[in-house]
Amino acid sequence: MKIQQFNIEDGKKKNPFRMPEGYMEGLTDQIMARLPERPQQKETKAVSMADKMRPWLYLAASFIGLLLIFKGIQGERVQKDHTADPLLVKTESPEASLNAISEEDQEFLEYLEAQYADELFLEEVEAME
Repeated sequence: MKIQQFNIEDGKKKNPFRMPEGYMEGLTDQIMARLPERPQQKETKAVSMADKMRPWLYLAASFIGLLLIFKGIQGERVQKDHTADPLLVKTESPEASLNAISEEDQEFLEYLEAQYADELFLEEVEAME
């Protein structure tokens, strides 16, 4: 028994894929003959403009709905924020202690209040950004 060795160079020269003789001649006719005959539909369904626009209208309505929802949520937050304004400070002090404060002290207290209000305002602006 003789053992053959496979030579790569010989394999490159030969085409391992072969087609039977006369296969391509009449292939289209053979395929068409095997298919069942069906009448072609010449009548197409007319699509109205409303049917074409319906998906776009649904998309626009959903965006408007989302916008209204977010505006409503934001509106509630704004209303809640206005009720508790951090810049407004309510003080309850007896009149006797207010009368005891001299004019110089009053000016100093007004200066401190202005500085404190400015700092709070800047903190709120930074928090909003």
